[in-house]
Amino acid sequence: MSSRSIKSAITFFIITGCFASTTKAAMDIVDATIVDVFQRNNEKFLCLSSDSSLEVIRKSIGDHLEMRGASNPPSMNETAIAAYTLYPCPFSPYREELRPATAKDIIGVWLYPDGSQKLRFGPKSPMWKKNSILPIKCESVAYYDSGEARNVQISGKMLCPFSTAKDMDISRKNPNVVQWQMIRDGMLKLCRSDVPGHIEEWEVFFVTKPFIVTEVQFNKGDIVAYLRRENGNDFYAATIFRHLKRLP
Repeated sequence: MSSRSIKSAITFFIITGCFASTTKAAMDIVDATIVDVFQRNNEKFLCLSSDSSLEVIRKSIGDHLEMRGASNPPSMNETAIAAYTLYPCPFSPYREELRPATAKDIIGVWLYPDGSQKLRFGPKSPMWKKNSILPIKCESVAYYDSGEARNVQISGKMLCPFSTAKDMDISRKNPNVVQWQMIRDGMLKLCRSDVPGHIEEWEVFFVTKPFIVTEVQFNKGDIVAYLRRENGNDFYAATIFRHLKRLP
């Protein structure tokens, strides 16, 4: 298939409706699942690069499932989770400019700048409507070596007040209710003492080489993060994206 194959397949199934049982029987289950999840969530929680053909996606998902020891043939559930894992919005983190972040990489105070906020959700994510009244201007995130985590968001037309790490000190006068820990390299977990049963896990990557996506510059030393697990999210879908730049 050409580089437009996946989009053509999605368009076909949008026009013809849900998969008919005869169509499912005729298609490979992996292909059927790929088309299904992209039909429903393309540019919401799944984003493709311009050269992502169905063959390329199928191979990357197959390689990923084989590495993870998935069943053979893989189930629809395994295939869907792999698709959400490999193709989050705004771009796949599995690229040469990124590596899984370590605890040492992320300790410090960070700024999610105004210019990168357009990447917070997928282009067609329903979250844009929920956040349209008071859009986030900027966000500061702190991971202290004691395990304390802090987060402050500035909304509306206010100027961003964060230019140095010390600017986050005022937030530490409030009770500490959030702790962070690394489950493993590349996976950060937040625990909240004020929210029973809270689930929050971020997949985090360290930028090793500069690159540009949607006119946003990512520099060496930056962190990119994807909210992968939260209450009600069983598919590892990335619902929020962060671009963090270290504050001096």
